[in-house]
Amino acid sequence: MSTAYHLKKYNPSLNVIILEAMHLGHGASGRHGGMILPQPPTESFEIAFDIDIHKTTYGLTTMNIKGIKNLLEEHRIDCDLKLDGFCHSIIDEEDIKYYQNYVAKANDAGIPIELWDAVKTQEKLGTNHYAASVYDPNGGSLHAVKFINALKLIAESLGVVIYENSEVTEIIEGKIIQLIVGKQASIVKTRNIVLATNGYTSKLGYFNSRILPVHAQSAVTVPLSPEQLENIGWESRLPFYDSKNYLYHLVLRDDNRIVVGGGDAEYYFRGDLHYQGDINKVNNLLMTDLLKIFPSLKGIKFENVWNGILCMTADEIPLAGVTGDYKNIYYALGYNGQGVNMSFLYGNVIAGMLCNKSSGWEKTPYYNYQSGYIPPEPFRWIGAKFMMEYYRHQDREVE
Repeated sequence: MSTAYHLKKYNPSLNVIILEAMHLGHGASGRHGGMILPQPPTESFEIAFDIDIHKTTYGLTTMNIKGIKNLLEEHRIDCDLKLDGFCHSIIDEEDIKYYQNYVAKANDAGIPIELWDAVKTQEKLGTNHYAASVYDPNGGSLHAVKFINALKLIAESLGVVIYENSEVTEIIEGKIIQLIVGKQASIVKTRNIVLATNGYTSKLGYFNSRILPVHAQSAVTVPLSPEQLENIGWESRLPFYDSKNYLYHLVLRDDNRIVVGGGDAEYYFRGDLHYQGDINKVNNLLMTDLLKIFPSLKGIKFENVWNGILCMTADEIPLAGVTGDYKNIYYALGYNGQGVNMSFLYGNVIAGMLCNKSSGWEKTPYYNYQSGYIPPEPFRWIGAKFMMEYYRHQDREVE
């Protein structure tokens, strides 16, 4: 949706269509936990390359968030966008030293984040579960499905044509690409395509050795009563996520429901996209940890629990670039759980590649980045299971 919007913005004469296998938002975009964050995953409270690159990516991603805000305001569409900031909550006291050093370096570079001690963290988030937190004023929360619907209206107003229930089953490469679509095997011919299929991409035969479709779960509570809201003391309503490998992320929505996600993840053999887990077990896991954070919510129920597919890369770096013998297959995928902001930004990056427009991202090492190699099955499954169990072990040590 973002690529289509930006393409028509840069060149209104282009003929742009979207082929969606199900309905818009059926995949990860519509199963979102509610947060919108600056930085690609590798730069999230971490300096992956050097401080100059870190500052550049922070600036571009925060500017992208402001671009989303401006777009919604221009079209007068409400997507529950709240940009009061967010917190990265720190569980282990031993980690505080690392964050002190990081915040000092980030502040020196002009990044306006703050380290909050346990007292201020409890004051802002209403829980004594954390040893400290880092507050970032750039970022917040958003209702992703409302945002998808907004982008649909905006893109269509620019002339983008959207075909839902139109699964691409085969891509025949050439100077003119042929796409085989749907049960009737209709043929669409085009000079360029963009793969924006994230965790589903390998089923088209692309990036099998570069991405992993990983299943992760989220849940939403019934609306909290005024008494429950008062008891938890989450008056700031700042969304937050913790410092575990299998992190938890929490958002308190305007309708007083809490969206909570994370805590575990699964990779299935051969990248199976069908969920094989026990959603009742997930319900219990998420509820147990929600009550650790907010014990006064004992007795609350989840209104819905769901599974979604994240697209992970070996080095947690999202991918945007061009491939194919004729250099006419563009791609943007692998957001490693931070897809809302990064996918909108990468839509602009890809449109810039096609229309010879600068996005600023070409000044970073993430532009047309070649991700790490993931071995074939069964080594992929064995390696994924080993790493996931290792992460679980690390997380148990800090509980």
